Amino acid sequence: MPSSNLRLEIFEESKQELKASLDKKWETHNLQTFQFLSANLSKCLPHLPEAKHKSAYFDILSYKVLQGIDTQFSSKFSDIDDFNEFNYDEIRKHLPALFVSYHTGSYRSAIAFLVKYNINVVLIADPLAYKYSLEKMLQQFQQVKDAFNSTSEFIVFPADKADLTLQIMGKMKQGYSVLAYIDGNAGSNGYHNRDNSLPVPFFGQEIFVRTGLPTLSFYLKVPIIPMLSYYDERLQPRWNVYDPIAPPKGVKEPAAYVEESIRYLYSILENALQTYTMQWEGWMFLHRYLNLEVAAPALMPVEKVDLRINDRIGLFILDDRYYVLNKENYKLMELEKEVFHLFDNNNSDAIIERPLADVQLLYKNRFLIHN
Repeated sequence: MPSSNLRLEIFEESKQELKASLDKKWETHNLQTFQFLSANLSKCLPHLPEAKHKSAYFDILSYKVLQGIDTQFSSKFSDIDDFNEFNYDEIRKHLPALFVSYHTGSYRSAIAFLVKYNINVVLIADPLAYKYSLEKMLQQFQQVKDAFNSTSEFIVFPADKADLTLQIMGKMKQGYSVLAYIDGNAGSNGYHNRDNSLPVPFFGQEIFVRTGLPTLSFYLKVPIIPMLSYYDERLQPRWNVYDPIAPPKGVKEPAAYVEESIRYLYSILENALQTYTMQWEGWMFLHRYLNLEVAAPALMPVEKVDLRINDRIGLFILDDRYYVLNKENYKLMELEKEVFHLFDNNNSDAIIERPLADVQLLYKNRFLIHN
């Protein structure tokens, strides 16, 4: 890795740029990601006051910036001791394997572990990352490979590839291991497709999680090896590598193994986030996977009396269109520009003077509530 001073100097400069960027977002109401993040934090971390959500957003993006900086120095990963334990003598007994990681800490450096020990790797990438960052991923791999004088081969498949399972099966039979990030939760037909998903407890909520990785482990009879990265108090990247999860022998149905594995993998993440809470990028996207109860719509009395703006709303502008988000039930509504600014100025009196049908719709979705 680069010298700590140089690395942290770059990070401090980058944080100043990030702060200016966030200030601009607040000025322009470019806050779609923040408002959903705030809703997710309120749902899963109710002890965290909403007044601290903006600083939490800054922290999450700062760690994202730091792992990007570390990626630029990937040719320096030969000082692998910075990354804690990786007992290759034990791991190699289980190869090929499914290395399952998370979007925490310096997560992209997971490839360094595998390349150092000449392991051939298939990376399952988020479809958007594959579309826009494939060349960068291949460059990083080559830099790490050169640093270790490794013989590793590297293949990248998008998570929504139509014949992904068959391709992975073929490569694993050739001795390739797989690296995948289970919390990306991507697959065919987009993030909201809940086919082949299981509800899993997570921070007091229930989320839908794709089951493809443990299902693949079961049928190929290859183990899952969990790996989780985090930054320590000195902002040094660290890794925990967990004991392999071995698929059972002599069992024909995968359901029990798949559910047990998924729950265990997410318990690893939840336990780590008790300490390294804002090092997880997933807080910004968790709403895609939450199992939300559909509440009955609120029926407003005929008279528009004693109504006020719900404190639990978030406003944002996207592509010159104006939106309000209910952070309690995730209802989203497009507003007229005038109404948006009435909400922004907390002008309940002017809002309830609008046509009755408009007020009823706002009340139905709890953007307006009774005092």
